[in-house]
Amino acid sequence: MSFVPRFTYSHKLVRHLGVIEAARAVIEVLPLPPDTTLRLRHDALQRSTRSSTQIEGNPLDEAAVRRAIARSDRTGSDAEQEVRNYWRALDRVEEFAESQAPVTEAFIKELHRIVIVRGRGRRGSKSEYRITECPVVDTLTRAIDYAPPEPGDVPVLMRELVDWLSSKEAAELPAPIRASILTHRFLSIHPFNDGNGRTGRLLATAELWRSGYRMRGFFSFDEYFNADRDRYYQNLQMGLPVNFYDGRHDPDHTPWLLYFVETMARAADELQAKAKSLYQEEAPDALPWESLPRPQQQILTRLLARVLDGVENPFVINPSDIASWFGVSDNTAREWLKEWATEGFVNPVLAGSGVRVRSYALAEEWVETCFQIRQPNRGK
Repeated sequence: MSFVPRFTYSHKLVRHLGVIEAARAVIEVLPLPPDTTLRLRHDALQRSTRSSTQIEGNPLDEAAVRRAIARSDRTGSDAEQEVRNYWRALDRVEEFAESQAPVTEAFIKELHRIVIVRGRGRRGSKSEYRITECPVVDTLTRAIDYAPPEPGDVPVLMRELVDWLSSKEAAELPAPIRASILTHRFLSIHPFNDGNGRTGRLLATAELWRSGYRMRGFFSFDEYFNADRDRYYQNLQMGLPVNFYDGRHDPDHTPWLLYFVETMARAADELQAKAKSLYQEEAPDALPWESLPRPQQQILTRLLARVLDGVENPFVINPSDIASWFGVSDNTAREWLKEWATEGFVNPVLAGSGVRVRSYALAEEWVETCFQIRQPNRGK
């Protein structure tokens, strides 16, 4: 038996889709200063990280989230680790979207592993589906809010979901509709013991970004879910019975789609207004930092987090930073930095007698271009 989602278009739903498309068309071409584009991208990542983790109970406020992101180590509280994990997962989503690859079960398991890893765990490994019952329980009353499908049914349900997502029928749907259905069905299956909410929202982001709805990296909608969590959860429930097999196995997704697309439309419209307010008539035809490879663009957003948090020497990068940010080995991190130094993205910082390199500094041209900061001559 295959998964075939049921829903109905309405005038309101179509109108929201039109708002998203109109905003997207403006945001994609609006000239903006280089430092502004980097700041908008960073702010979107931070808002998404803070909001999606707060929905699941993370207590960190905006300043604490900024500090957690600015640090490159894996120490600190579980809440700080959770925030760093989510930012890292967004980096992985960006890489995935750039590859134009379809969403697979392997990708979902990898994404989930990044979300829940603790300490210096292997970020490249994948999670496995749950093998136990995993009811969603109200933290106050201890009543069961939702009883997901039995563990034995999870692999089949997930395979059916991924098969539908890669089908011709799904490809013909507007991307916001497709992302909305993907998220709701994933959360209904509840395939993992923990981290389903964060992973489900990341999957919506992944499907939107790979479908051309990244809006230059400025777009984030998680904060709108977080702003009214009761409404978010009510729309997820759709008034259905607690047990998956009593109606959630084959629901009419229309109420959730309307809520999801309405939320997207509001976020896109407000982003369009903000972008227009920052419009720069004589901005360069191509923003320099957008020509960089994806990992180097991500480095710039990481360094901006340091600048905003007031970190001392924010543009100095150690191999351990790269290892933590990208989940690679220390040897790989050192090789990347050497290669980036050859390309002129970073410069080696000599230590001791002047022959040993322990760290690197962002090249001054990128500091000036992307951060509008002129650094004093270093090493001169």
